Amino acid sequence: MKTILISEGDPTSINYELLESTFPLLQSLGKEHRIYLIRGSHNQTLPSLQNLTSPIDAPGFYSITWKGGGKSKSFVLGKPSRASGKMAYDSLLSAIDLQKETGADLITLPLSKEWVVKAGINGFRGHTETLADAYKRPTFMMMSGEKLNVIPLTTHVPLKDVVRELTKFNWKELGRAITQSPYLHLPKIGYLGLNPHAGEGGKIGKEETTLLKQGVSILRKAKLSLEGPLSADSAFLPDAKPYDLYLAGYHDQGLIPFKLLEGKKGVNITLGLDFTRVSPDHGTAFGIAGKGCADPTGLISCLERLVERKTKPI
Repeated sequence: MKTILISEGDPTSINYELLESTFPLLQSLGKEHRIYLIRGSHNQTLPSLQNLTSPIDAPGFYSITWKGGGKSKSFVLGKPSRASGKMAYDSLLSAIDLQKETGADLITLPLSKEWVVKAGINGFRGHTETLADAYKRPTFMMMSGEKLNVIPLTTHVPLKDVVRELTKFNWKELGRAITQSPYLHLPKIGYLGLNPHAGEGGKIGKEETTLLKQGVSILRKAKLSLEGPLSADSAFLPDAKPYDLYLAGYHDQGLIPFKLLEGKKGVNITLGLDFTRVSPDHGTAFGIAGKGCADPTGLISCLERLVERKTKPI
């Protein structure tokens, strides 16, 4: 029996619509697993969902309202605020605390980095980085779909800071995270050049022959198979050589082609942890919140990864 925690993310987003759409699936999975929605005290709810004060031994789908949030808040779907940003961040921290107690796997529903920062959480960069701080170890974002796995070597940093971030990148820990991941088995890895045309042999930048070359050497010492640098503008074309895993130099270099090719079925998996953390490959979608058109495919994909079986379409 697995234990799965779900942090609610921003309560003014599409998240509660996703949970409502997948409610029958969550109840069905709850016959074999313990699933807990970690939520704050507010007016967005799921009908018929039993609320607990702490985890129990029995399987089922429940919610747990974390303590210390003060008076219940009233939120309007599609209207994020500092209060909803703080609620989303506190829900994540509460889920992390409970994960440490239970050893559970974790699904994090989308939150808004903008509104978390506006809520006063200075320096917040995202789930991946927060998990790294909480567990005091390097973590790595892997976007995983039906055909593609992509790891951006730098995540939520301004483009102007990418090279500086790469100089500090922990290649040794990346190698360990890849080899220990249950989602990768002796992967054939293609790594993308940072510069246009992979640097043209040093004529359009030298990061391929310096930073990337040094990092790739470390990965090869870890017995990983890598080829590259690949020109990023052609690496994902239909007739290009396929790889089990792609390493991208920065966030959009890897995530734009990934999202185009994988659509809504992509899952964000955090490598480097002793448990599995997954998240849907989409954002808060405040613009459609409350309109009844949110697509639960991403959340369903997350659940499928954690229970290791395909589910029937909803």
